[in-house]
Amino acid sequence: MSLANLHTDNRRALTFSIGDSLFGIDVSHILSFSDSFSEIKYASDNIEGFVGYLDFRNTLVQVFECATSLSHNKERDSVSDLVEDVKTYQQAHIDWVNALEHSITSGEPFTKPRNPRMCAFGQWFYSFQTEDSGLRTLLDKIEEPHQHIHSLADTLLDMTAAGKQAQAINELQLEKQTTLKKLLRVLDYIRDYLENSIHPIVLHLTKDGRTPWFSMVLDNIGDIIDYPPMAMDTLNSIDKGEPVKGYVRDPSGVSFMMLALDKFYEQANAKISKAG
Repeated sequence: MSLANLHTDNRRALTFSIGDSLFGIDVSHILSFSDSFSEIKYASDNIEGFVGYLDFRNTLVQVFECATSLSHNKERDSVSDLVEDVKTYQQAHIDWVNALEHSITSGEPFTKPRNPRMCAFGQWFYSFQTEDSGLRTLLDKIEEPHQHIHSLADTLLDMTAAGKQAQAINELQLEKQTTLKKLLRVLDYIRDYLENSIHPIVLHLTKDGRTPWFSMVLDNIGDIIDYPPMAMDTLNSIDKGEPVKGYVRDPSGVSFMMLALDKFYEQANAKISKAG
């Protein structure tokens, strides 16, 4: 997508978030952005923040990871870690039900958490916060079957203690085919949703409005915000080593740190030179 029509106004910024921090890039430095992440030719050396090279408009440009270059964690890494956690939660509940079945048939003590808030998934579920409405909708579907699965321990073990082992086994088999399957299916939906949310964006940058300069990878982009020049506070307190021009206090209430791309590029290139 091209942003050429925005280059006439150098008091506009494209915003993006990294963790809890909001940053901005002057749109006069933006040629375009694309989903060409998979086309990047990766570098052989593992240099912090440096991804590799991209053939953009017949120019081989360097590509930098914005989050890593700014000493932040990549959002997509956190999402990927969460996908792996969800896989673990799925297997943990299969193991939980199998352990309950073993206790019913063998008479051995059941040692898995009975409280749905005490298993690893429950501890995560009841502390996890998200503003993603789609993910929140899926998470809302999981509380009831999760609570019901954990309630089976007391119910079926009491039934077994009362001499109704065969009935307890039959009821557990039914719950495996219904409640457990529902729980695992919703966790599958959550995994798919998270995996589909990972779409790194490549931002192509320029110095003169025409010639490719370098590109950076972002996990998300926000809005293009117009701001008056006086809204930029250069703040003497800003660390001179940080690639930041200043702090934009936007009248709409959306404030952000404006990146100094020349300094960003200088620092990113210095790491390559040092590694070389």
